[in-house]
Amino acid sequence: MKSSVLEIRATAASLSVAASLSIFALGCGNSSDMDKVVVSGVVTLDGQPISNGEIRFIPTSGTIGPVSGGAIKDGAYTAQAKGGVPIGTHQVEIKAYRANPKSKAAAGAEGGAAEQYLDARYNSQTTLTATIEPDTETKDFALTSK
Repeated sequence: MKSSVLEIRATAASLSVAASLSIFALGCGNSSDMDKVVVSGVVTLDGQPISNGEIRFIPTSGTIGPVSGGAIKDGAYTAQAKGGVPIGTHQVEIKAYRANPKSKAAAGAEGGAAEQYLDARYNSQTTLTATIEPDTETKDFALTSK
């Protein structure tokens, strides 16, 4: 009798754990289930490629997914982290960096201080938006200093 009571309790505990894990898995969702695309492009300022920077796609209301983006190197970027950019509308933040001539770093020192030099309308107060569709492969941004 003791044996069958223990077996019933063990079975009930196993079912309870399995049910809890199933509910957890369903409730959390998986970001890899979202529709995303890898987006590449070119970012220029006054017609010249931004040599060093970063771009971020931030979902706006109605678009579900994580912030995504990538580094800008010699004007080119590819946003592929986390599977790419979620389908939908995004605010776009772009930052560009250059060596800061006012830095106290020794001349010729590697990794000296850098400054972000783009106008706030492209980053902290961005006015840029982008709509990403399932067939979007490229999205270029031609910025101006004025």
